[in-house]
Amino acid sequence: MPRGARTDTRADVAVAVACVVLALVLLILPATPRDRVAGVVRGNLVGPLVAMQHRASLARRSFANNDSIARTADSVVMRSQRLDALEAENARLRSLLGLGRALRWGFIPAEAIVGRGMGDDHSFMLTAGSRAGVERFSAVVAADGLVGMVTQVDERTSVAISWPHPDFRVSATTADGGAFGIVSAHLGSGAERYLLELHGVPFRAELAPGTPIVSSGLGGVFPRGVFIGTVLEEMGTTTGWSRSYLVRPAVRPAEVTQVMVLQPERNAEGVASVWSAANSPTRRVIAAGDSLVADSIAKVRADSLTRARAESLAKAADSLLRADSLARARGDTVPRS
Repeated sequence: MPRGARTDTRADVAVAVACVVLALVLLILPATPRDRVAGVVRGNLVGPLVAMQHRASLARRSFANNDSIARTADSVVMRSQRLDALEAENARLRSLLGLGRALRWGFIPAEAIVGRGMGDDHSFMLTAGSRAGVERFSAVVAADGLVGMVTQVDERTSVAISWPHPDFRVSATTADGGAFGIVSAHLGSGAERYLLELHGVPFRAELAPGTPIVSSGLGGVFPRGVFIGTVLEEMGTTTGWSRSYLVRPAVRPAEVTQVMVLQPERNAEGVASVWSAANSPTRRVIAAGDSLVADSIAKVRADSLTRARAESLAKAADSLLRADSLARARGDTVPRS
Protein backbone atom coordinates (compact mmCIF):
# COMPACT_ATOMS: atom_id res chain seq x y z
CA MET A 1 0.00 0.00 0.00
CA PRO A 2 2.76 2.61 0.73
CA ARG A 3 4.43 1.86 -2.62
CA GLY A 4 1.13 2.34 -4.44
CA ALA A 5 0.60 5.62 -2.65
CA ARG A 6 4.05 6.89 -3.68
CA THR A 7 3.38 5.79 -7.29
CA ASP A 8 0.10 7.72 -7.35
CA THR A 9 1.79 10.79 -5.96
CA ARG A 10 4.55 10.64 -8.55
CA ALA A 11 1.96 10.28 -11.30
CA ASP A 12 0.09 13.33 -10.05
CA VAL A 13 3.31 15.34 -9.95
CA ALA A 14 4.19 14.22 -13.47
CA VAL A 15 0.77 15.25 -14.80
CA ALA A 16 1.06 18.62 -13.07
CA VAL A 17 4.54 19.22 -14.52
CA ALA A 18 3.35 18.22 -17.99
CA CYS A 19 0.44 20.67 -17.73
CA VAL A 20 2.78 23.48 -16.68
CA VAL A 21 5.19 22.72 -19.53
CA LEU A 22 2.32 22.57 -22.01
CA ALA A 23 1.01 25.89 -20.76
CA LEU A 24 4.41 27.50 -21.16
CA VAL A 25 4.79 26.08 -24.66
CA LEU A 26 1.37 27.40 -25.62
CA LEU A 27 2.29 30.81 -24.34
CA ILE A 28 5.44 30.81 -26.48
CA LEU A 29 3.71 29.64 -29.65
CA PRO A 30 2.35 32.16 -32.12
CA ALA A 31 -1.33 33.03 -32.08
CA THR A 32 -2.44 30.79 -34.96
CA PRO A 33 -0.86 27.50 -33.77
CA ARG A 34 -1.89 28.32 -30.22
CA ASP A 35 -5.54 28.74 -31.23
CA ARG A 36 -5.45 25.40 -33.09
CA VAL A 37 -4.01 23.60 -30.06
CA ALA A 38 -6.60 25.30 -27.80
CA GLY A 39 -9.39 24.17 -30.13
CA VAL A 40 -8.14 20.59 -30.04
CA VAL A 41 -7.95 20.66 -26.23
CA ARG A 42 -11.45 22.13 -25.96
CA GLY A 43 -12.92 19.60 -28.38
CA ASN A 44 -11.23 16.48 -27.01
CA LEU A 45 -10.88 17.20 -23.27
CA VAL A 46 -12.88 20.18 -22.05
CA GLY A 47 -15.99 19.47 -24.15
CA PRO A 48 -16.56 15.91 -22.84
CA LEU A 49 -15.93 17.08 -19.27
CA VAL A 50 -18.45 19.90 -19.64
CA ALA A 51 -21.01 17.49 -21.14
CA MET A 52 -20.48 15.04 -18.25
CA GLN A 53 -20.93 17.85 -15.75
CA HIS A 54 -24.12 18.99 -17.49
CA ARG A 55 -25.56 15.46 -17.46
CA ALA A 56 -24.61 15.06 -13.81
CA SER A 57 -26.37 18.35 -12.99
CA LEU A 58 -29.48 17.21 -14.87
CA ALA A 59 -29.46 13.88 -13.04
CA ARG A 60 -29.08 15.59 -9.67
CA ARG A 61 -31.94 17.94 -10.54
CA SER A 62 -34.10 15.00 -11.62
CA PHE A 63 -33.47 13.19 -8.34
CA ALA A 64 -34.31 16.34 -6.41
CA ASN A 65 -37.53 16.83 -8.41
CA ASN A 66 -38.44 13.18 -7.89
CA ASP A 67 -38.02 13.56 -4.13
CA SER A 68 -40.10 16.74 -4.17
CA ILE A 69 -42.86 15.04 -6.18
CA ALA A 70 -42.81 12.07 -3.80
CA ARG A 71 -43.11 14.37 -0.79
CA THR A 72 -45.96 16.27 -2.44
CA ALA A 73 -47.78 13.02 -3.26
CA ASP A 74 -47.37 11.80 0.33
CA SER A 75 -48.68 15.13 1.62
CA VAL A 76 -51.71 14.93 -0.67
CA VAL A 77 -52.44 11.38 0.48
CA MET A 78 -52.20 12.38 4.15
CA ARG A 79 -54.44 15.40 3.61
CA SER A 80 -57.01 13.30 1.77
CA GLN A 81 -57.01 10.83 4.65
CA ARG A 82 -57.66 13.65 7.11
CA LEU A 83 -60.38 15.16 4.92
CA ASP A 84 -63.15 12.88 6.18
CA ALA A 85 -62.26 13.62 9.79
CA LEU A 86 -62.16 17.36 9.11
CA GLU A 87 -65.53 17.27 7.36
CA ALA A 88 -67.05 15.34 10.26
CA GLU A 89 -65.58 17.80 12.77
CA ASN A 90 -66.86 20.71 10.69
CA ALA A 91 -70.35 19.21 10.68
CA ARG A 92 -70.22 18.72 14.47
CA LEU A 93 -69.12 22.30 15.05
CA ARG A 94 -71.81 23.63 12.74
CA SER A 95 -74.37 21.53 14.59
CA LEU A 96 -73.15 22.81 17.95
CA LEU A 97 -73.30 26.40 16.70
CA GLY A 98 -76.83 25.87 15.44
CA LEU A 99 -77.87 24.19 18.69
CA GLY A 100 -76.62 27.16 20.70
CA ARG A 101 -78.57 29.57 18.52
CA ALA A 102 -81.72 27.42 18.75
CA LEU A 103 -81.48 27.15 22.55
CA ARG A 104 -80.59 30.88 22.95
CA TRP A 105 -80.20 30.64 26.73
CA GLY A 106 -80.06 28.23 29.65
CA PHE A 107 -77.18 26.04 28.46
CA ILE A 108 -73.48 25.50 29.14
CA PRO A 109 -71.20 24.29 26.33
CA ALA A 110 -68.69 21.58 27.22
CA GLU A 111 -66.41 19.03 25.64
CA ALA A 112 -67.20 15.36 26.24
CA ILE A 113 -64.17 13.18 27.00
CA VAL A 114 -65.22 9.57 26.54
CA GLY A 115 -63.36 6.61 28.00
CA ARG A 116 -60.90 8.36 30.32
CA GLY A 117 -60.86 5.95 33.24
CA MET A 118 -64.32 6.63 34.65
CA GLY A 119 -64.66 3.01 35.70
CA ASP A 120 -67.67 2.61 33.41
CA ASP A 121 -67.97 2.32 29.63
CA HIS A 122 -71.12 4.43 29.68
CA SER A 123 -69.74 7.38 31.66
CA PHE A 124 -67.83 10.35 30.31
CA MET A 125 -66.21 13.52 31.63
CA LEU A 126 -67.29 17.07 30.82
CA THR A 127 -64.90 20.02 30.73
CA ALA A 128 -67.30 22.22 32.71
CA GLY A 129 -68.12 22.13 36.40
CA SER A 130 -69.81 24.06 39.15
CA ARG A 131 -67.80 27.18 38.38
CA ALA A 132 -69.46 27.28 34.94
CA GLY A 133 -72.91 26.64 36.44
CA VAL A 134 -73.26 22.87 35.95
CA GLU A 135 -75.47 21.17 38.52
CA ARG A 136 -76.13 17.55 39.35
CA PHE A 137 -78.92 15.82 37.43
CA SER A 138 -78.68 18.29 34.56
CA ALA A 139 -79.57 17.06 31.09
CA VAL A 140 -76.76 16.63 28.54
CA VAL A 141 -77.77 17.09 24.90
CA ALA A 142 -76.14 17.26 21.47
CA ALA A 143 -77.31 18.53 18.12
CA ASP A 144 -79.00 15.20 17.37
CA GLY A 145 -80.80 14.91 20.69
CA LEU A 146 -80.46 13.42 24.18
CA VAL A 147 -77.04 12.19 25.34
CA GLY A 148 -77.31 11.61 29.08
CA MET A 149 -77.38 13.18 32.54
CA VAL A 150 -74.82 14.72 34.92
CA THR A 151 -74.19 12.58 38.01
CA GLN A 152 -71.12 14.18 39.66
CA VAL A 153 -69.99 17.80 39.69
CA ASP A 154 -66.59 19.21 40.62
CA GLU A 155 -65.36 22.77 40.43
CA ARG A 156 -63.95 22.58 36.89
CA THR A 157 -65.18 19.21 35.58
CA SER A 158 -68.17 16.93 35.90
CA VAL A 159 -69.13 13.33 35.17
CA ALA A 160 -72.21 12.26 33.23
CA ILE A 161 -73.78 8.97 32.21
CA SER A 162 -75.07 8.31 28.69
CA TRP A 163 -78.31 6.60 27.80
CA PRO A 164 -76.77 3.05 27.50
CA HIS A 165 -76.03 3.14 31.25
CA PRO A 166 -78.15 0.58 33.17
CA ASP A 167 -79.25 3.27 35.66
CA PHE A 168 -80.40 5.75 33.02
CA ARG A 169 -84.12 6.55 32.86
CA VAL A 170 -86.09 9.35 31.21
CA SER A 171 -89.80 10.00 31.11
CA ALA A 172 -90.84 10.13 27.45
CA THR A 173 -93.79 10.82 25.23
CA THR A 174 -94.63 10.89 21.57
CA ALA A 175 -94.19 14.19 19.76
CA ASP A 176 -97.95 14.73 19.70
CA GLY A 177 -98.33 13.81 23.39
CA GLY A 178 -100.60 10.86 22.64
CA ALA A 179 -98.70 8.27 24.69
CA PHE A 180 -96.33 8.32 27.66
CA GLY A 181 -93.76 5.86 28.95
CA ILE A 182 -90.29 5.36 30.40
CA VAL A 183 -87.20 5.07 28.20
CA SER A 184 -84.18 3.07 29.31
CA ALA A 185 -81.33 1.12 27.75
CA HIS A 186 -82.39 -2.09 26.04
CA LEU A 187 -80.43 -4.91 27.70
CA GLY A 188 -80.37 -7.15 24.65
CA SER A 189 -77.60 -8.95 22.81
CA GLY A 190 -75.77 -8.18 19.58
CA ALA A 191 -76.85 -5.07 17.72
CA GLU A 192 -79.88 -4.64 20.01
CA ARG A 193 -77.54 -3.58 22.82
CA TYR A 194 -77.34 -0.17 21.11
CA LEU A 195 -81.09 0.41 21.19
CA LEU A 196 -83.47 1.97 23.68
CA GLU A 197 -86.60 0.53 25.18
CA LEU A 198 -89.84 2.42 25.69
CA HIS A 199 -91.98 0.55 28.22
CA GLY A 200 -95.07 1.34 30.25
CA VAL A 201 -97.00 2.65 27.22
CA PRO A 202 -100.78 2.23 27.71
CA PHE A 203 -102.12 -0.78 25.87
CA ARG A 204 -104.59 1.33 23.92
CA ALA A 205 -101.74 3.48 22.46
CA GLU A 206 -100.34 1.62 19.47
CA LEU A 207 -97.25 3.34 18.01
CA ALA A 208 -96.26 2.98 14.38
CA PRO A 209 -92.61 2.53 13.32
CA GLY A 210 -90.92 5.88 12.82
CA THR A 211 -92.88 7.66 15.56
CA PRO A 212 -90.62 10.31 17.16
CA ILE A 213 -90.09 10.03 20.91
CA VAL A 214 -89.17 13.08 23.03
CA SER A 215 -88.74 13.75 26.72
CA SER A 216 -91.98 14.52 28.53
CA GLY A 217 -90.63 16.97 31.10
CA LEU A 218 -92.01 14.97 34.03
CA GLY A 219 -89.68 14.60 36.99
CA GLY A 220 -87.90 17.94 36.57
CA VAL A 221 -84.61 16.52 35.24
CA PHE A 222 -85.14 16.66 31.48
CA PRO A 223 -87.11 19.51 29.88
CA ARG A 224 -89.98 18.67 27.61
CA GLY A 225 -89.13 18.25 23.93
CA VAL A 226 -85.60 16.79 23.87
CA PHE A 227 -85.45 14.39 20.93
CA ILE A 228 -84.69 10.81 22.08
CA GLY A 229 -85.23 8.63 19.02
CA THR A 230 -87.80 6.92 16.80
CA VAL A 231 -89.86 3.78 17.28
CA LEU A 232 -88.60 0.65 15.50
CA GLU A 233 -91.06 -2.07 16.45
CA GLU A 234 -93.15 -3.44 19.28
CA MET A 235 -91.38 -5.82 21.63
CA GLY A 236 -94.52 -7.65 22.66
CA THR A 237 -96.68 -7.16 25.73
CA THR A 238 -95.54 -8.57 29.05
CA THR A 239 -98.74 -7.52 30.83
CA GLY A 240 -102.27 -6.94 29.76
CA TRP A 241 -102.25 -3.20 30.30
CA SER A 242 -99.03 -1.87 28.71
CA ARG A 243 -96.86 -2.14 25.60
CA SER A 244 -93.10 -1.98 25.07
CA TYR A 245 -91.26 -0.74 21.98
CA LEU A 246 -87.73 -0.76 20.65
CA VAL A 247 -86.47 2.76 19.94
CA ARG A 248 -83.61 3.73 17.65
CA PRO A 249 -81.58 6.38 19.56
CA ALA A 250 -80.92 9.75 17.98
CA VAL A 251 -77.39 10.02 19.42
CA ARG A 252 -74.45 7.62 19.51
CA PRO A 253 -72.57 8.58 22.68
CA ALA A 254 -69.25 7.17 21.42
CA GLU A 255 -69.26 9.71 18.56
CA VAL A 256 -70.15 12.75 20.68
CA THR A 257 -67.36 15.26 21.34
CA GLN A 258 -69.21 18.55 21.96
CA VAL A 259 -72.34 18.79 24.11
CA MET A 260 -74.59 21.29 25.86
CA VAL A 261 -75.53 20.98 29.53
CA LEU A 262 -79.02 22.36 30.12
CA GLN A 263 -79.52 24.43 33.24
CA PRO A 264 -82.44 23.60 35.57
CA GLU A 265 -84.18 26.93 34.96
CA ARG A 266 -84.55 25.94 31.30
CA ASN A 267 -86.76 22.96 32.23
CA ALA A 268 -89.77 25.17 32.89
CA GLU A 269 -89.82 26.57 29.35
CA GLY A 270 -88.91 23.34 27.55
CA VAL A 271 -87.04 22.88 24.29
CA ALA A 272 -89.81 21.74 21.98
CA SER A 273 -88.88 24.45 19.46
CA VAL A 274 -85.35 23.02 19.06
CA TRP A 275 -86.20 19.41 18.23
CA SER A 276 -89.51 19.38 16.41
CA ALA A 277 -91.39 16.41 15.04
CA ALA A 278 -89.74 16.92 11.64
CA ASN A 279 -87.95 14.05 9.95
CA SER A 280 -84.53 15.67 10.27
CA PRO A 281 -84.11 17.77 13.44
CA THR A 282 -80.33 17.78 12.88
CA ARG A 283 -80.83 19.50 9.54
CA ARG A 284 -82.78 22.26 11.27
CA VAL A 285 -80.01 22.74 13.83
CA ILE A 286 -77.27 22.85 11.16
CA ALA A 287 -79.33 25.31 9.13
CA ALA A 288 -79.57 27.54 12.20
CA GLY A 289 -75.77 27.42 12.54
CA ASP A 290 -75.29 28.27 8.86
CA SER A 291 -77.73 31.16 9.23
CA LEU A 292 -75.76 32.46 12.22
CA VAL A 293 -72.51 32.30 10.25
CA ALA A 294 -74.15 34.09 7.31
CA ASP A 295 -75.47 36.82 9.62
CA SER A 296 -71.99 37.28 11.13
CA ILE A 297 -70.39 37.57 7.68
CA ALA A 298 -73.02 40.08 6.56
CA LYS A 299 -72.45 42.14 9.71
CA VAL A 300 -68.69 42.18 9.16
CA ARG A 301 -69.18 43.29 5.54
CA ALA A 302 -71.60 46.04 6.60
CA ASP A 303 -69.16 47.28 9.25
CA SER A 304 -66.34 47.28 6.68
CA LEU A 305 -68.47 49.25 4.22
CA THR A 306 -69.41 51.76 6.92
CA ARG A 307 -65.75 52.24 7.89
CA ALA A 308 -64.78 52.68 4.23
CA ARG A 309 -67.45 55.36 3.75
CA ALA A 310 -66.38 57.14 6.92
CA GLU A 311 -62.74 57.12 5.80
CA SER A 312 -63.75 58.51 2.39
CA LEU A 313 -65.73 61.34 3.99
CA ALA A 314 -62.83 62.09 6.34
CA LYS A 315 -60.38 62.27 3.43
CA ALA A 316 -62.76 64.55 1.49
CA ALA A 317 -63.16 66.87 4.48
CA ASP A 318 -59.40 66.95 5.00
CA SER A 319 -58.87 67.89 1.33
CA LEU A 320 -61.40 70.74 1.60
CA LEU A 321 -59.72 72.07 4.73
CA ARG A 322 -56.31 72.00 3.08
CA ALA A 323 -57.67 73.82 0.00
CA ASP A 324 -59.33 76.44 2.20
CA SER A 325 -56.14 77.00 4.20
CA LEU A 326 -54.08 77.34 1.00
CA ALA A 327 -56.58 79.81 -0.46
CA ARG A 328 -56.50 81.95 2.69
CA ALA A 329 -52.70 81.96 2.63
CA ARG A 330 -52.77 83.24 -0.97
CA GLY A 331 -55.51 85.75 -0.22
CA ASP A 332 -57.99 84.16 -2.64
CA THR A 333 -61.68 83.72 -2.08
CA VAL A 334 -62.87 80.12 -2.18
CA PRO A 335 -66.48 79.07 -1.73
CA ARG A 336 -66.90 76.89 1.33
CA SER A 337 -68.80 73.62 1.27
